[in-house]
Amino acid sequence: MTTRMSIVLLPVLALAAGCGSSMPPPNERLSSSEGAVRGAQEVGAPSVPRAALHLKLAQEQVDRAKALMQDGRNQDADLVLMRAQVDAELAIALARESSTRKEAQQLSDKVKLYRDSGKK
Repeated sequence: MTTRMSIVLLPVLALAAGCGSSMPPPNERLSSSEGAVRGAQEVGAPSVPRAALHLKLAQEQVDRAKALMQDGRNQDADLVLMRAQVDAELAIALARESSTRKEAQQLSDKVKLYRDSGKK
């Protein structure tokens, strides 16, 4: 009888163990997200209001993901880290756009000044 029970229970237990296993901590995605946050800080996102908002969201999400990882909720942490990375990358893009717009405006002003000085 025990052999028959083992034959029946073994696949059931293996299936249950497979379903219940959690994913490993998303350490690589955590590092990547933290790097994106640092990158946003380095390109000046804190000084651009729209970029600063997304940078703040990204940092909050990284912190939230760390707490989820502490609780063993690695899959949830992985999803939150994906969002954090996207927000940090958006902050980078917005900061670069702002910088590019300022440079373009400065060049436009120089061209206008040059043209105006030639008309006199």
